[in-house]
Amino acid sequence: MAEAYVHDPVAFFIGVITAKSELLFPLRAIIESSIGKIAFESEILRFDEFTHYYEPEMGGGLLRVWIALEGIRPPESLIRLKWACTAIENHFKKEGKRRVNLDPGYLTLAKVILATFKNFSHRIYLGDGVFADLQLMYRRKKFVPMEWTFADYRSEGAQRFFLMLRESYKKWLKSYKNGQLEPITGW
Repeated sequence: MAEAYVHDPVAFFIGVITAKSELLFPLRAIIESSIGKIAFESEILRFDEFTHYYEPEMGGGLLRVWIALEGIRPPESLIRLKWACTAIENHFKKEGKRRVNLDPGYLTLAKVILATFKNFSHRIYLGDGVFADLQLMYRRKKFVPMEWTFADYRSEGAQRFFLMLRESYKKWLKSYKNGQLEPITGW
């Protein structure tokens, strides 16, 4: 019989979609003041190259960027981060419509997990209305998509971002295991 253990802390990120590049600066400021320090960001991608799903609500010309948060946290913090991101989305709403879409998730050495409020057959309920959605698995020095992985998470831009985050995570995890870094708590 396997023994229970405490999962290693994980690296968190926030996927951002917006039609207004000028919202990225105030968004970064709110993320840093209410969620945590930003470690780095991905390049900005054109989201309409992947899907038009959010255009009815958010308009055309959508942009995609991923933001890596500094440090490591317990994986169960994902629920609170999803709700914190929802509060930020609501802050930016105009006339009842979102101007930013924030999808938080975390990375381990083996996988990339997203948080979502939407249930589906492959998603695991975590609590407080939040589900975990496995998007990518790490194999042979790259991230490999699942059959349900979103198109933007299959992109080369996503691959570059998550490989960079994985390298940062390896350093943070090593420092944690050597007693030189404590996981961040809160949200």
